[in-house]
Amino acid sequence: MCMWAAVLLRLPHTLAARRQRELWLAGVAAACATSLDLDAVGDAADQYLGSLHSVELVRNLCGLVSAFAMLELVLSLAAGPRRRALLGWLRITACCVVASTVALDTAHRPHGRHLILDGSSPTPSTPYWLLIITTHLIANALCVAVCVRRARHTGNRPLTTALLLLGAGTAMAGTFWLGALSQLLGHTWSQPLQPFALALHGLLIAAALAAPTTQAARHAVTDFRDWWRLWSLWRHLVEVCPQVLLAPPRGRLRETFWPQGPRRLLLYRKLMEIRDAILVLDKYATPELHASARAFAASVGDEGRTAPPAETPLDHKHSAAVLAAVLKGARAACPADGTPRRRTPPIAQIGADTLHDERAFLILVARMYRSAPTPVHPHTPVPEDAPQ
Repeated sequence: MCMWAAVLLRLPHTLAARRQRELWLAGVAAACATSLDLDAVGDAADQYLGSLHSVELVRNLCGLVSAFAMLELVLSLAAGPRRRALLGWLRITACCVVASTVALDTAHRPHGRHLILDGSSPTPSTPYWLLIITTHLIANALCVAVCVRRARHTGNRPLTTALLLLGAGTAMAGTFWLGALSQLLGHTWSQPLQPFALALHGLLIAAALAAPTTQAARHAVTDFRDWWRLWSLWRHLVEVCPQVLLAPPRGRLRETFWPQGPRRLLLYRKLMEIRDAILVLDKYATPELHASARAFAASVGDEGRTAPPAETPLDHKHSAAVLAAVLKGARAACPADGTPRRRTPPIAQIGADTLHDERAFLILVARMYRSAPTPVHPHTPVPEDAPQ
């Protein structure tokens, strides 16, 4: 169930991104093989089709398709410019192995389930199982090696996690087939461990397939949480600066369930409109307002530590407190002051160099804004020729 859920989750992305198809095909084939291995499926096939042998053969062929899809993924990760030539040879080899498996099964006398009991009389034959086991072990070993090597050198944490999950799942499949090889050689010590190895293989492959979807869901939840935190600050600022709005404002719940545009751009829009409102309110920030804002920031402090003096660089929390206090004062002055004050110092430091850092900074500003003092009287306009 986990494997099929992961396969269905990744289907829309696989249709849009060609590079994800090898892993998705490997997941589909592995899910088919695992499903056909269930006793209920085997009993149903034996009852309604009267050919359990055919179900066993299809299951093993699905396993081979999964192995070769993994090998194709390994080539796409490690082959470089020779990928196209190697890919052609790999597909020819896959066709030969699949045809040989069918031929070895057909050449054997009529039989039922495909089993390796004690190595003395495997069904259908020893060459049949050697071909399947060797193919799987080679594919598993190469996939684990490439996944571990790429995971060590990539700087992308989600990609590293997905590669390690894929490598671990493939290692579990290798453990299963090593157990099958030991059974073929007459050793039965691994037989109790094989179902657990196969189950872990399915869960880890499903987790690797679902890793991008899980990451996207986590980002969506984080974006919505930050959007909710910024709503109050955004609403206060756009009430006095409606010219910065892309669309007329609506209630929070209505915007949550019926957004005025792509949901993934909701937070980005709020950040841009808040920043535009800050630029507008900058015209109403006076030196006196800056002085009172620095006093407020000093009173907030940083866990009891005295805030740095004005001539030294402001730290992150101090800068957010200054901006919050200036915004509240400039918002109070904006409706009463008809003439913008252009000859004033900058409203506050930006606080960040990237969009991610600015989001964190403005969330801190929104938190400080709630406790920032509101000036009792708006500031009197200063003439344009007044000294700075």
